Amino acid sequence: MPDSFSELRHAGGSNKPWVAGGVFALALALIGVALAAAYWSSNPHNNSVPATVTVTAQPSAPGPDLAPAGTYSGTFVRLAETTDGANTLSWPVVATFGGGTATVTYPNSGCSALIDATLHHHPLTDKCETANGADARWEVAVPDNGLVELTYLEDDQRIAGGTLSIGFDRA
Repeated sequence: MPDSFSELRHAGGSNKPWVAGGVFALALALIGVALAAAYWSSNPHNNSVPATVTVTAQPSAPGPDLAPAGTYSGTFVRLAETTDGANTLSWPVVATFGGGTATVTYPNSGCSALIDATLHHHPLTDKCETANGADARWEVAVPDNGLVELTYLEDDQRIAGGTLSIGFDRA
């Protein structure tokens, strides 16, 4: 009985042309790599940083700080009548100033808000209540060393405000 590979041995030709072609392609690739390396080494590119750099744009001058950096605490009082039945007339507040911005926190309610460099109000927690669509902003004044007067406005109506002193009141 003949083996099952005898038919295949006689059906195909020699593999010598395929092997020779592969060796030729490999040799051609190696010659190409050698020529490319010789070309790049004879034409070096300077990748160093230039000695002189000219700056044409100047940074804008920093805006004035809202208040001297530090933490201030005190009491806010309601300045406007409310229609929502709220009966709180005063509440504690802590404000921290620095870097042209500030954060205001009402410890009793859990509200924290950012005062940006343009004095606009940005709630940081969902406990902050702002009239829907109102332009909420702040007025900041420094009447004396160690004191900051803060007033919260919605659509240019004074809502609440007070004078805070430097330091954290633990009362």
